[in-house]
Amino acid sequence: MQHDINEIKCKLAKLARQKDKRDVGIGPEEPTRWWTMSVTDPRSGKPFTPAGAWDFIAEELDKKETTIKQVLMKKPCGKLGYAFRVRTESGIIYIKVRLGKNKIIGRSFHT
Repeated sequence: MQHDINEIKCKLAKLARQKDKRDVGIGPEEPTRWWTMSVTDPRSGKPFTPAGAWDFIAEELDKKETTIKQVLMKKPCGKLGYAFRVRTESGIIYIKVRLGKNKIIGRSFHT
């Protein structure tokens, strides 16, 4: 299982780095709390930009110590998501994403 999770982390990080391979869920079937610009980027002390949030996600997924958890999504029903938390001086950033067809879909990014 751990080997599979590490492979998933690598795949998610790779997709997060590619502008054309990332998306944010929208609508009632893919509700989000993707509030990147309301969260302080610990690298700069300023609010995240949309692109900066994806870079941050990729960087965190690359870290060996970052633990992601599989979560069963309620919407879309039965799909797997991956969630993790990052502790910063400004608080804990909660991030949840899922894999789509050859893309990463952002679901949560908030404190």
